[in-house]
Amino acid sequence: MKIMKYVLFIMLTVEMLGGCIEEDLSDCEVFSRNVLTLSYKGDGTTEIFNEKIENVVMYVFDQNEQLVTTKELTKEEIARRLVIVPELSPAIYRVICFGNLMKCQVNDLACGDCDKMYCAAPEYFKKETISGNDSLYYASLELIVTEEDQNQTLVFTSSHYKVSVEVVGVPGGGIRPTIELCGLSPYTNFENRAGGEPTTYVLKSEYDEGQLNAYTNIMRHTNHEAVDVCVRDVNGNDLAKINLAEFLTANPVIDVVKNEVLIPIRIEFKSVGIEVSVPEWYIEQVKPEF
Repeated sequence: MKIMKYVLFIMLTVEMLGGCIEEDLSDCEVFSRNVLTLSYKGDGTTEIFNEKIENVVMYVFDQNEQLVTTKELTKEEIARRLVIVPELSPAIYRVICFGNLMKCQVNDLACGDCDKMYCAAPEYFKKETISGNDSLYYASLELIVTEEDQNQTLVFTSSHYKVSVEVVGVPGGGIRPTIELCGLSPYTNFENRAGGEPTTYVLKSEYDEGQLNAYTNIMRHTNHEAVDVCVRDVNGNDLAKINLAEFLTANPVIDVVKNEVLIPIRIEFKSVGIEVSVPEWYIEQVKPEF
């Protein structure tokens, strides 16, 4: 008899706690299945998502740009380029994703304004010298969640420029000069716009037989006239200063409108003056017939 009472008690408890019974499903919220296919084709028609993007962080906002949920995609989801959005009640949402968000950090996600939410290097938040950013990619779409399952494609675009700087004719002894990019935008916001107070990046460089080489990623700024490439001595004096807009105008082979952009700059100190050019290896890659 005691056993029977115990069984009945358990059954009643489960029924009350569950909130959903077969006779009445009105208290049960049924979530639809919203699947996103991840896509990035760069500047062509071939899918290159897995070649360029290693990780993805998803942010879901409501219509008031209030954060609803976040999700870091698994390696399996990245490999398959498929992700199921976390369960959401029927409403209109905005899904924003950043690809390759590894070292960069995000600021106040609860501010309710995607223009004011942004990604930046950790040094930016610490007010320390920045040497570069992640090779960021961005995607955004409106997701109208209903009771029906749906599939959509989330298309990524580039949020960075790659920059390569070669400084030739550097003496082997003493303290070597620094390669600096001045006037850069230090962050990219959740609308995929670069911004922030103009900042100087001091690049990490390697010395090899009279040549300094530096490579970095920067945010995708739009005002090239405000950016200078500087080679400076230990006292901060300019040994060379190249305006980026002027360099790009003189070298139209570099197309900064594309998604995949490398800006290669070669600065050579000669007996008389300085020569600024695009490295030969870049010309050969872009125009093999040369």
